[in-house]
Amino acid sequence: MDTLVQQKNRNHKALRPPLAKGLPVLGNALEFSDMDAFLRKKYLELGPIFRIRALNMEFVVLAGREANLFFSKEATKYFTSAQALQDFNAELGVSRSIGSMDGPDHAKYRNASKLGYSLAMLEQQLDQAVAIARREVASWSTIKPQPVFYLMQRIIIQQIGLLLTNYSPYEYLDDIILFSRILIATKTTRLRPEFMTYLPAYRRAKARVFELLRKVIAAHTTEPSGDRLKAAAASEHRHPDLIDDLLQFMKQEPEILPTQEDRILAVMNPFLAGVDTAASTAAFLLYALLKHPEILEQATFEANALFANGMPTPDSLRRLDVLPRATLEALRMYPIAPAVFRSVTVPFEFAGYRIEAGQRALIATTVPHQLPEFYPNPFQFDIDRYKKGREEHHRQPGVFAPFGLDPHMCLGMNFAQALIPLNIATILQAVRLEMVPANYQLRIDLIPTPSPDSKFQIRVAQRFEL
Repeated sequence: MDTLVQQKNRNHKALRPPLAKGLPVLGNALEFSDMDAFLRKKYLELGPIFRIRALNMEFVVLAGREANLFFSKEATKYFTSAQALQDFNAELGVSRSIGSMDGPDHAKYRNASKLGYSLAMLEQQLDQAVAIARREVASWSTIKPQPVFYLMQRIIIQQIGLLLTNYSPYEYLDDIILFSRILIATKTTRLRPEFMTYLPAYRRAKARVFELLRKVIAAHTTEPSGDRLKAAAASEHRHPDLIDDLLQFMKQEPEILPTQEDRILAVMNPFLAGVDTAASTAAFLLYALLKHPEILEQATFEANALFANGMPTPDSLRRLDVLPRATLEALRMYPIAPAVFRSVTVPFEFAGYRIEAGQRALIATTVPHQLPEFYPNPFQFDIDRYKKGREEHHRQPGVFAPFGLDPHMCLGMNFAQALIPLNIATILQAVRLEMVPANYQLRIDLIPTPSPDSKFQIRVAQRFEL
């Protein structure tokens, strides 16, 4: 690492990183249509640091295992997320959000949210999670093909809403999906023009989402205040949840989220958390299973065993083998967050190149996922990579990073890595699916984050008695 990383002023003659070739004006913007492949290609051509352009913006890219190790160690010293989320915060009228915080305040906020996003929250409510998935699957058509990503979004938004906030977002599902899609695409990834936030459909969806948030807050604040156990005890119909924790945190640390808008956004976060990310991974996983009948057969056998004695238990969920390995392989092959956007706060040098303060940075965290030195035959969907005794490199620091690497790493990653196999098991136990058309080849839609495109569709070929 010392040969790659030198701090400020150690080598004042360091050069600027090489610039990736691109088109006049557009730069590399068109190549972003497959960001993961583009970043990997440029890493192989230019090394662990290079510059790219998109219209009038320039980014310095850090990529590869060395970059991941550097970023995971030095993120708080050299980078901030605040500038990257300025437009996001402004659109929502907030002064602070968990994604744009750094330092002690961010750590306190995460700590207050940790239990609410934990695996324990899922394990305590497995029956409710299964009931939601089964209800949605029962509505799937045996005639009309339906887009898989949308079907997964409907399941996961409801599960997150009820399990983490004790409030069903059922009436607002399409509003959440549309609002999140345009918000992230225009204000975070910037893959869509800003004018989309002025469209009437987006404005209606935004208003509806805020209506939902006010209802969630009202449902929690009309009960006796206090700690999460007292709040839950006031209602025999609900468990202590993330919103209880956040409301208590806001009382204890009012300066961290100083405005009413900041506090409303805190309640919004769980509804936005899995609308694209967990749903995308579940959709990618279902595609991989349908494309690999031998793995699908193993997964279906495991799903039936999971439900053999009724509802799954935390122990039986932890004993799953095929589906968790398949989930890891889907996260590796189809990363839902191939890069994170940051701004440089302090000049530094990396791999002999100098990066100045104020530079926009893009950390290509998942480039190692498809490098043959870490994963032989990297474009083959191979769930045996994660068997004990083989386990290739996914546990090696800096190689496997589907959820990020810095202090902003996804809070709900353990929750998601259990929920996705549970949902796929619930589906496989209930129905046999067929892809339409049967020879569909995966195409990835980057908007707002990578997901199978709307042409990945399924219909129910057979229903099983539950």
